[in-house]
Amino acid sequence: MMTIFVRALGFIALCCAITSNSFAQEKPAYYEATDTIVILGAVPQEIPVLTNALENPEKKSLWGIPYWQGKLHGKPVVIAITGIGKTYTGMTTTLFIKEFKPRLVLMTGTGARINQQLRTGDVIVATHTYEHDYGSLTKNDMVYRPMNSPDDGKEVENEFKPTPSLLAIAQQAMDSYEAQTVTANGSTYKNKVRYGVVASSDLFGVTQARIDSLRNRFKTDIMEMESAPLGHVCQTLGVPYLIVRSGSNVAQEAPNDDYLRLGPIAAREAAKFSLHLLKFL
Repeated sequence: MMTIFVRALGFIALCCAITSNSFAQEKPAYYEATDTIVILGAVPQEIPVLTNALENPEKKSLWGIPYWQGKLHGKPVVIAITGIGKTYTGMTTTLFIKEFKPRLVLMTGTGARINQQLRTGDVIVATHTYEHDYGSLTKNDMVYRPMNSPDDGKEVENEFKPTPSLLAIAQQAMDSYEAQTVTANGSTYKNKVRYGVVASSDLFGVTQARIDSLRNRFKTDIMEMESAPLGHVCQTLGVPYLIVRSGSNVAQEAPNDDYLRLGPIAAREAAKFSLHLLKFL
């Protein structure tokens, strides 16, 4: 019996070591990382769960962008708002990477639900993101093409993926997360957290044909305006990252007031899971 117990302890230690070592390999490519994790939301309602949980919080400003600094679960973090859209997200992400040299960037926030199986408050950890407005807009549909990098126009695939080892750590957080009770659209239920696909653009609304195409062609779960540019920046600069999104309103051609009603619910659920995820990072 003692032998079995010792072997079990050894196996647990090995699993922990594998996880620890795999994450230890997740280092930025172009600088010596600090212990800091940068956490970004697009709009103010996406971060209060996190800023309110900060230990020894300090509010500061970087080039006119307010941010909060402190610790979550004993880990140093910097929390900021990117603003809406691809340009603001790219700018803010790059600026905070340059200033704080984080070991990881984490995005938390909301998005419109393309996958009809998602409910308001269900949470997605993005396995990959892409920019669905990059290419040629024809009378039939969007024609996508590779991007061109600053490196002599080298082609870059329009698909940005966190590394498998980071997604494996996110899986541990998902497996241990206690489902939250959500009340929305006249129903009360326990939310779900799972992997998914996120599409970004500078478009608040798109045609139903485009929505159907994003779902059928790319298996998109959530559509929004920031995750892919953040992934684009982090992947280009060699910085580890993860993206957490919660579904708010249903994606539609002409967004109505549903986002104003459901966005705060989704923002809270994404931030609550992000806070739990930080325990594993």
